[in-house]
Amino acid sequence: MAGTRILAAAAALCGLQGAPIDGTWELTRIFRSGPAPATRAIPVDSTVYVRLTLESHPGDWISGRLYRRYHGEPDHSKVEAGPLRGTGRYIIGVEIEKPAWARARTAAWLVGEPGRASGGDTLRLGTSLVPDADSIELKRVKPDDPYPASVVEVVTPP
Repeated sequence: MAGTRILAAAAALCGLQGAPIDGTWELTRIFRSGPAPATRAIPVDSTVYVRLTLESHPGDWISGRLYRRYHGEPDHSKVEAGPLRGTGRYIIGVEIEKPAWARARTAAWLVGEPGRASGGDTLRLGTSLVPDADSIELKRVKPDDPYPASVVEVVTPP
């Protein structure tokens, strides 16, 4: 009887724990192809800026909001996501309004190990939510953190 209660409590606790991608994520790097390798800071007003909030729900469903500034103009979109079973990756879907209405779906995955300086707090998106980018990278932030003045653009030769 006590063993059954312990198993039930453990199952309930696991059900209450969120997905590893729960939280607020902010764009830090944009990866693009170009003729020569380069890394530079780009002012947020000159590009698209992204902040993503994600929250998991029972049944592996994840909801959230995408906050963008498209060339300085605010844009807020609803996000739906879920895990790709057995891969450690997620599919994130969003309806984007600017520059033209479109549905975007992208694969996302955590980089590195949680709790280490090199990962767990970095989320990489394969197909970009930023026009003309090959991929983007976001870092975990507090929801009330101020928006940065710039992001890093990394250009690599094809």
